Amino acid sequence: MFKTACVVSVVAIAGSAQSQVWPQFEGAMKHVLITFDGTNVGVEVDNLINPEPTPLPMVNYGDAHTAPADVLDGMYISSQYGFLPDGLISLPQDAAIWVEMTSSTPGLEIYEGGRRMMRADHTYAPVFGTDGSDAAWQWDGNMHHPWVAAPALGDYEAIFEVYIGDAVTGARLSGYVSDEVTLDWVAIPSPASASLLGLAGVAALRRRR
Repeated sequence: MFKTACVVSVVAIAGSAQSQVWPQFEGAMKHVLITFDGTNVGVEVDNLINPEPTPLPMVNYGDAHTAPADVLDGMYISSQYGFLPDGLISLPQDAAIWVEMTSSTPGLEIYEGGRRMMRADHTYAPVFGTDGSDAAWQWDGNMHHPWVAAPALGDYEAIFEVYIGDAVTGARLSGYVSDEVTLDWVAIPSPASASLLGLAGVAALRRRR
């Protein structure tokens, strides 16, 4: 009886682990490179390593994600863009690099991610004004791929300002020059949906013949 119960428990745990669903992604990473020379912040999209043209695609795969990633359910999503240091960054004492979204297309939502492959470790907490969060987000200096989401097909854009601020409050520190970058996406049908539409078109043509 005891052995049977143990086996059932192990199977149940294994089944639970297998049922976890984390957000899918496609396309190579495209990094937003950040620099700081002691006075000036610099930020630009790296088009050398990944020359893929923008806007980058967002896809709705139709998945029901494991919590806390379920905030992405029903949305067109992407994690291709990621913040990355371009060289060594040395900050003033009690200072941090902050990224603030200053404008965006209505409907665009952003959630905290991390290293792109470690999806089960991401917090999926709302950032950059999503769901009432602060528009400014403190970057920890490591590679970070946030999850960007949109509710419908179409073009989306966001402008981010990167600046030096107080490590606790985020208040801008005088004497430092900020920089900004514009990122863009396009929400497109999932590959499966496109295939179905293609098959439907072929079937319609055959009926017409």
